[in-house]
Amino acid sequence: MYRPTYYQQLSTRMGAMTVREKYDIDRHDERIKTLRLLTTLLAIFYFSYTLVDIYLLPDIALRSVLLRGLVMLPVTFFLFAYYKRPVSIRRKELAAVLVICLSTVVWCAILLGSENERVLSYFYAGLVFLMVLTIVLTPPFEQSLYSSLFVFACLYSSIWFLSGATSIYVINHLSLGAPMLVLTLIANYRFSAESLRLYLENVSVEQLREELAARNAELERISHIDPLTGLTNRRGLARYADDLQQHPNAQHCIAAIIIDVDHFKAFNDFYGHSEGDNCLRDVANAIRSACRSDDVVCRFGGEEFLIVRSDQSTQTSHVLAFAENIRSKVVELAIPHQPTQEKKVTISIGVYIGTLGTDTELGQLIKSADAALYEAKRQGRNRVRLSQQLSDESSHLPKRSTLHMDNPL
Repeated sequence: MYRPTYYQQLSTRMGAMTVREKYDIDRHDERIKTLRLLTTLLAIFYFSYTLVDIYLLPDIALRSVLLRGLVMLPVTFFLFAYYKRPVSIRRKELAAVLVICLSTVVWCAILLGSENERVLSYFYAGLVFLMVLTIVLTPPFEQSLYSSLFVFACLYSSIWFLSGATSIYVINHLSLGAPMLVLTLIANYRFSAESLRLYLENVSVEQLREELAARNAELERISHIDPLTGLTNRRGLARYADDLQQHPNAQHCIAAIIIDVDHFKAFNDFYGHSEGDNCLRDVANAIRSACRSDDVVCRFGGEEFLIVRSDQSTQTSHVLAFAENIRSKVVELAIPHQPTQEKKVTISIGVYIGTLGTDTELGQLIKSADAALYEAKRQGRNRVRLSQQLSDESSHLPKRSTLHMDNPL
């Protein structure tokens, strides 16, 4: 069975709900403002026509006042109260449509009581109700269709009972009413279909924007992650360093801890690069398991790792115990390393504790920790060493990795 595109789109599912349900939810707030305004204007227009009834058809003046005042006025107040209820906008639009239908019935009942010959000319005004239901109120097409057919049937059922109505009059009236019914319904359908199409396009664009934002966020996250170990890379460390420098806190101590896998070149030469990668992953996991969630854990170089810990009162003994715990965890992995005396993978650790200031950057703290690492290696490796002050000796130390922001892993 053929169904217009408009109905096909409405019944399409969008996640857990249909397009119709989501469409009604998303357009509720904007639509209810328009609906209140249109209802107010239409009510003013409708009740002001009581004066037109009295002027054109004096014989139904009392009938007009009573029916409009006792029937339509309370219903109109009820409609405004219904707009405040927590129901879907489609139901509120349906309530407005039903009130328009009722107002048509009341208007026809008013005119049927007149014996004035002007009533035949005045009855052409009934076609305005068709316009209200299609191109003024602009309810959903299905509501507009059924309500317009009802109003059309009401008008052309009542027309035969008007004083002085003839077949020629009815045909002349129909020659205007039938095209108006068809054309206004076409206009309403196009409006409904176009509004739905624009809504779906906006939803699609918004979904694409969200997906793009999510992918960009994921790319940003990935760009700060070392693909081998899953730790932060140099680019992520650089961003962290920038944040620290832009928002320095003199009350916070910074512990910079540099870790180097001992004799890693010999490990690679003996076991191969594939096993070397596995070794780095295992060491990285051991380091990460010993750290807090707020520690910055970074792969600093080929076989070097860096931990930056920020705290309000970092005690030297606690940091050294933390570093020693990392060293022990790596030793407990018991990764075979035949070319060394220990016969298993070990690490050397350099530690520096200091504060950041206008004259001190994170790179300088890392350089001091690097000097302590060099000392640990010089003393035999597989140990933790603490640097007591910012190193000024780096000029005669072998060149090692420092914080180069433009060369991330």
